[in-house]
Amino acid sequence: MSNSLDSRHFPCASPEEERRLARDLDAILSHDFTGNILAMLGGYRRILADNCRREEWEGVFGKLQTLFMCGTSVPLDGPMIGVTMAIRDSDYFRQTAQLFGQDRSAIANIEWMATCWNVTFGPTGLWMGKTFEPVSRQTFAARCDNDARTMAAFDPAVARIGRNFFREPAAPNFLQALGLPVLTEAWHLKDRPTRPGAADFAGEVLAANLEKEKNIPYSKTGGIFLAASGASVVEEMRRKPVYQLNYRWPALEPAYPMTRLIDELVQIADGVYLGQLVMATRHYSLGALKLPLPGLPPKAWEVGEPYHPDQPSWARRLAGLFGLSSSPAETDYGYQNNGFFLMIEPALAKQAYADDAFPHLRPRAGESGYRELGYDRSPTEPAAGVRAPAPESAAPKEAISDWVTGWQEDEALRRKFTTFCLESSPKEGDGDVRELLRPGESILQMLQRVQGEISAATSQDDSLRHFEKLNRLFRRGIAPQVRDGRFQGVGDGNACFDAPEKRLWYGAEDPCNGFDYYHGATLNLHFGFGDTLRQMSEMALLPGALAGRLEQEAGPNLLNAVWASIGRFIFPWAGKSFERISGRKLSMLLDESADLEARYPERVAQLKAHAASWPHYQLVAKNRQGFWPHEGVYAPHLRGGSWDHGMSEADQQFWRQEAAEHWVFGNNLQDERILSADALFKALDMNYRPPLPSIQQLADRGPSSFVRQGYIFLGVAGRESILPMNNGEARKKRVFQFHYRYPLIGGPFPIGLCLDELVEIADGLFLGQLIYATALTEPYHSSVDAARYEYQLFGYFLLLDNTWERHRRAIGFDVNVP
Repeated sequence: MSNSLDSRHFPCASPEEERRLARDLDAILSHDFTGNILAMLGGYRRILADNCRREEWEGVFGKLQTLFMCGTSVPLDGPMIGVTMAIRDSDYFRQTAQLFGQDRSAIANIEWMATCWNVTFGPTGLWMGKTFEPVSRQTFAARCDNDARTMAAFDPAVARIGRNFFREPAAPNFLQALGLPVLTEAWHLKDRPTRPGAADFAGEVLAANLEKEKNIPYSKTGGIFLAASGASVVEEMRRKPVYQLNYRWPALEPAYPMTRLIDELVQIADGVYLGQLVMATRHYSLGALKLPLPGLPPKAWEVGEPYHPDQPSWARRLAGLFGLSSSPAETDYGYQNNGFFLMIEPALAKQAYADDAFPHLRPRAGESGYRELGYDRSPTEPAAGVRAPAPESAAPKEAISDWVTGWQEDEALRRKFTTFCLESSPKEGDGDVRELLRPGESILQMLQRVQGEISAATSQDDSLRHFEKLNRLFRRGIAPQVRDGRFQGVGDGNACFDAPEKRLWYGAEDPCNGFDYYHGATLNLHFGFGDTLRQMSEMALLPGALAGRLEQEAGPNLLNAVWASIGRFIFPWAGKSFERISGRKLSMLLDESADLEARYPERVAQLKAHAASWPHYQLVAKNRQGFWPHEGVYAPHLRGGSWDHGMSEADQQFWRQEAAEHWVFGNNLQDERILSADALFKALDMNYRPPLPSIQQLADRGPSSFVRQGYIFLGVAGRESILPMNNGEARKKRVFQFHYRYPLIGGPFPIGLCLDELVEIADGLFLGQLIYATALTEPYHSSVDAARYEYQLFGYFLLLDNTWERHRRAIGFDVNVP
């Protein structure tokens, strides 16, 4: 925190007022500020963006006003990231309310503008910021009607002409889709400039500013203002020094409501500026109406009173003529605070777009800033538009006695259970999946209902068209990330646990760090081989009679029926766990070299000793024989040898970075039902084992436990989906993938055919696709096009954190008790 905040920056009327302001500021810095100003402000915004937390709004407004009063006036220069904190109603009855000891009238306290904003454009990042560009004295004078007082204070070092940035919302609903086109027409927005000196801009478009703008995703720009140092026009600010942005000058051609707007800015931290929206409540124009006149160019007629602070309004002139005003030259515009916003320097873009700050503004794929800030290498793309911030921790188990409906009485749980995490779909026409959620039900109860609908529809026709609700929801979900080697969704997960026990992997210490786990549930299954047969039929690869039969009907969904009636009560799958993976371990498990037996003799011997891992062992043999004409994806970083024998330091650094940014080590979890077949699974799965004692204790403290780990996989973030149904023509779906297919992973058949995909659809609730290769005779190699393996969807599953798991068990969703 810089020295920007100080109570002495405000012209207090008395020492007592200054002491009171100093106490208010100290309370904010002591209780709310924890070292990250953007995280603190992000927390304020989450409250103001939640219509269910209206009772907290006034307190947050008070804190923002304290910060504004204590901020310092500094000029701004160049582009700035913009954050709308909140919009407030103008209070036209404020003076009457003050007579009754109230600061705002009851009508203004409805805050209908804030309420509407929160359910329409609030989550979208429609407004993305501003730029402040150098302006000549001549241009400044022309735009302020050569106002004498304004030009007397003109300083070319701090005076700027500016414009706003606007962005197309992701996956817009009907109203959101209208936003940018309407603004473009009404406010005469222009396309984003891409070169220095671009024409049609009043300010000077500098190359240095365009470079900074790369961190800000926007496509349209407009809404011109003049900026200069000045004194606040809001009465209660007592002419506090501010940096002032004036949209009202008629020569700027402002469209309503900019005809009423003056922004005021102060610095509150290094690179962070707090602004207040200021609106005139009297003597303003509704905009210019251009009417064509015969034989003459169109003339603009102001509807209302055009702004000119040094000229009295017609009402003041009339009052002066009749002696009703002692100061006819003064115009009282009735300026009021109408909300707060932030300006953040682009150098702080990563901090501004962080999950604990303003993730809804984060660049999406294809937008400026996405590649420049590295999101293409370590995707953290939000559901810009509708992605919800992580709510506070849900109520502990002891606080809720009824997990079926009792969550509705807890505000944090209600937000968690009814708020989707969404991004735009790569397919046009997927629409708003939030419409699937009915009033009074949680997202999990919605999925339980959809599960029943799909089971009924597929009982006689196992066709993927009946899965379309889940397909759409999956395409709108957000891919989890890997951060510092940890599996990371929107929330914090169930644990971030470092086990104290020592553990070895292939002769070297391999600590269990960054451990987290999620419970598992199955939604609906589907016989994916049928889709492969139908595709063969469409390509005329099957006899006519069989092809015709396949085209007519898919047949009953026996796989799902067996699971629903028998499988869920027998199969002991309980979820998945994730932990950090070392570069050494990752390089081994992704190795497809020709000399795997020489590099890792003990691991290959394990594969050979477990008969069920025979498909993986065959991959070792085929690599040795040079079966594939091309090298594997990671071969360039494995040519020098294994980690322990011959690998260069540069390649070792590559694997460390891959492990930290993209990969995790994973296990499938089994509950106590597996113990009756413990010896059999030890023989089948070379990776099958009990958890470490500390991990077991951690599991036992949760709502449902697990007793074994196995079926290991490598989880990787930021991959494009291998299923064509998930991808659009112009863009592919980003997902988190579970890899079981590399040769040294091992595991019982048919796990070697599996490559699952996962997205997050709500905080702590993940939707997964069970995907298997149906080209059974095609051995796996990373150099081979995924289409060759004919991957098909075999169903959907869920991963749930502890809070969702309690709710799942209470509503009886895919539980193992008949």
